[in-house]
Amino acid sequence: MAKKRGQGMGSLSKRSDGTWEAKISLGLGADGKRKRKSFYGKTRKEAYDKMIAAQNDMNSGAYIEPSKMTVAQWLDTWRIEYKKRTLKPSSYYDICTKTERHIKPYLGTYRIMELRGDMIQNFVNTLSDSGLASSTVRKIYVHLHEALKQAVAIDLIPKNPAVGIKITETAKKEIRILSIEEQANFIYAAKDEKYGEIFIVALATGMRIGELLSLQWSDIDFKEHVLQISKSVYWNKDYFNKEFKGGMEIGTPKTKSSIRMIPLLPPIIELLKNIQEKQAYTKQLLGGDYNNNNLVFCNFQGGIIWNGNIRRAFHNIEKKIGISGLHTHCLRHTFASRGLENGIELREWN
Repeated sequence: MAKKRGQGMGSLSKRSDGTWEAKISLGLGADGKRKRKSFYGKTRKEAYDKMIAAQNDMNSGAYIEPSKMTVAQWLDTWRIEYKKRTLKPSSYYDICTKTERHIKPYLGTYRIMELRGDMIQNFVNTLSDSGLASSTVRKIYVHLHEALKQAVAIDLIPKNPAVGIKITETAKKEIRILSIEEQANFIYAAKDEKYGEIFIVALATGMRIGELLSLQWSDIDFKEHVLQISKSVYWNKDYFNKEFKGGMEIGTPKTKSSIRMIPLLPPIIELLKNIQEKQAYTKQLLGGDYNNNNLVFCNFQGGIIWNGNIRRAFHNIEKKIGISGLHTHCLRHTFASRGLENGIELREWN
């Protein structure tokens, strides 16, 4: 096959092992010799598409020579081009925060071709020494490993330098479980706190806060005293533009096993009916679009409650009962603990 010359022009040829190679010219180097970049694919089309993508980047000025590309530049490309379309917004946001806060400050300025295993091991050790939980360190490492694995797949680097890294396991921090007396005090204080009903229902059902914020009246069967969990809320934000795209939105739950039926105790049924009556009265006063999503728990405008307000309400209750260092997860764990204390297997509640 004839090979075309000139910067940005490419050629295609089949290799002896059956794969295809596309070559693109990068022009003349400082030494006066022509520089070329190869792209490989199992099929002719795969190699060709990689070459065309590089040519388009060159024409638009977006192409970065692999030898000059930094880790920070590749992380941006990886998460936008390879991850954003396949992840929930909350999962994508997690990748963005961890790469921006941890990976970029330490490794971002290095050229991706310069990365070595010992550099990444030192990075991981530094994270562990900073006091981060080993589970958090592992998530950060997994993001870096996956980004570099993709770089290998598109022939940006010859091998993944993140292979074989060791992570120091630290003792998992125990989540505080409320005693029976503390639980009673918490419920008493929550009754007078804005959004306090959410925490009372959490203690009685073991539901996650995101599941509670997405709960709709159609999910509750007052006759059978059960509710169905099939949704959760997530924070939909464009990380790069630092702008909300609708704020909190309803989406699928954390996992498939999160879809479940939960029995409701009589006091919770009564509490929910009271909320429903209050909402009906508010809708009669305000009319219009108030609570069009039919939410069980909503803000004063009838929309999804921002999780920042939930945290504020939770910490207000903490102060009232004289306890600090709690997390909303403790309600879910307290529910599980009460169940076990009463001889109830957790699977009966899932």
